[in-house]
Amino acid sequence: MFKALTQVFFVALCSACTVPPLPSNSDSSKSNMSVGVVQREIRKGMSGGEVATVLGSPNIVTSGPEGTEVWIYDQMSSTVEAASAGTGVWFIVGVTNQNSGTVKSSQSTLTIVIKFDTAKKVTDVAYHTSKF
Repeated sequence: MFKALTQVFFVALCSACTVPPLPSNSDSSKSNMSVGVVQREIRKGMSGGEVATVLGSPNIVTSGPEGTEVWIYDQMSSTVEAASAGTGVWFIVGVTNQNSGTVKSSQSTLTIVIKFDTAKKVTDVAYHTSKF
């Protein structure tokens, strides 16, 4: 009987010390799109195919007057960091566990605008990034 109670107490002791992690909202599908890639890889005179090879398909394509095009890439990502802590209060009969935690979240956006001339060559590249 004493051995059984000791084992139950040991299991309760070990399980009360563990705190489940808070849920995380991380996007695992990272793309190749960043300000560094745009600055390093995208140049005036590139074809649309070369741009698509570097950045992938644009989110929006608009046609301008006389056959010009504007490609817009828009990316938003969210990051959630969670930290948790737990305290246990012990009784002879049972265990209670109190969890507390903090959550930090941030969002960042990247918008890239690429203009093409009538020959479908890059004429202008602009981008804007923000983090909040």
